[in-house]
Amino acid sequence: MLLYLRDYANAITAVGYVFAIAGLFLALNGHVELGTSAMLWTWFLDHWDGHVARKTGHLRRPGVADFGKSFDGFADFIHGVVFPAAVIILVGEGSALSLVASLLLVLAGAIRLSYFENVGLTSGARFTGIPVSYDTPLLAIMLLSRPVIPASVFPTLVAAAFIILAILHVTTAIRVPAIRGVAVPIATAFALAASIALAMVSTMEP
Repeated sequence: MLLYLRDYANAITAVGYVFAIAGLFLALNGHVELGTSAMLWTWFLDHWDGHVARKTGHLRRPGVADFGKSFDGFADFIHGVVFPAAVIILVGEGSALSLVASLLLVLAGAIRLSYFENVGLTSGARFTGIPVSYDTPLLAIMLLSRPVIPASVFPTLVAAAFIILAILHVTTAIRVPAIRGVAVPIATAFALAASIALAMVSTMEP
């Protein structure tokens, strides 16, 4: 099984898992901004593994692509569903609203990823509904905005935003283009900039 990681795309996904676990570890130990900073690396690596897979498709051995699809799907669930759900609860300090938001996000994310696993992109290379890969960037933006939002309002705002996003994950009325080509380095630049900003915010915490 480990031989599948010799594939370039799968190896990139594996590195993404390292950052994902680091992000969860940091967030669960009270460093939410720093954890999100690490998770952004998983997010942009998730786009690079797909990019590399498409570029090296002619070199991949039989079965490697199928393994990579599932391997990547589990990573999507961690950075796009589990991590944001955990942060919602942490930020909301275990409130009933944070529980509802996390529950809806996990259910919507699982439904969406299962649908995509079997149906895939539309004929125009678009996603049906909002991909779960938008969750961590949204979380990063909200955390960077946290200093200018009243502390009493921020947990409710985060929960409400992700309740709406959970609904948009499973809607069929929206078509979103996949992040491919020139959009990959643009997403990478955003992730790196946001990651650095979050790390800086984390160092200023009391």
